[in-house]
Amino acid sequence: MSEDVLNKLFSTFKVSAEVFHNGQYCGNWSIDTSGASYLSFHVVTHGRCYLMVEGVKSEIIELNQGDLVLFPHDAKHCISNEPNFTSEVNSSKSNNYEGGLVKNATGLVCGYFVHQHPMIKQLTEYLPPSIIISHNCDESSNLSTLVKLLIEESLNPNRGSTFILEKLSECVLASLFREFLSLEKGLFAALANERLNPSIAAIIKQPENKWTLAVLAELSHMSRSSYSELFKKVVGLPVMEYVT
Repeated sequence: MSEDVLNKLFSTFKVSAEVFHNGQYCGNWSIDTSGASYLSFHVVTHGRCYLMVEGVKSEIIELNQGDLVLFPHDAKHCISNEPNFTSEVNSSKSNNYEGGLVKNATGLVCGYFVHQHPMIKQLTEYLPPSIIISHNCDESSNLSTLVKLLIEESLNPNRGSTFILEKLSECVLASLFREFLSLEKGLFAALANERLNPSIAAIIKQPENKWTLAVLAELSHMSRSSYSELFKKVVGLPVMEYVT
């Protein structure tokens, strides 16, 4: 991936993480941390829990230590120690780690990413309601290393721990973008391209339209020949083949 493209994007995104929870839940509990309207996330630092995302027709997902959940659209969700989710949501308080790890408890780091750039929403608009990165992913990857460091800091909080957790979380997001979103070629590269973005977004939002090269080039304020050349270079397909 082109380092210049990624650096340029992140230098203008002005993304900052805000960690609002680092503790362990004991007994029966359920939480839903949605509502901030930003990308939100959870990291399971120890124990086990279950996830259910509103509007997603799938089985309840079991989460274990080292698993990371990202909600690109701040989806309403529920995380609980019970697979049947019978506990009242957000009614339980968590414990800190002053007394050490509590047996059968579940540790969570929860936060969200504040950003001041509209391109973030455009890049994440077509992502699923939730993205789960399992602790079983490539343990030699930078992402896995960052999650391990975050867990270590979470379970052994010291002076400045919140600041460190937030900076590690920002690195985790950057690593996720680098590993899972191609900004060099393809759809996300086109969405990240200021000249192609208007036409790509229009195609995705209204695929039933009878798009023509002339109309799409006009949306991007380019000549048809220049638009065709740039489109094929960035997306990897001719314009009308992509539309089809």
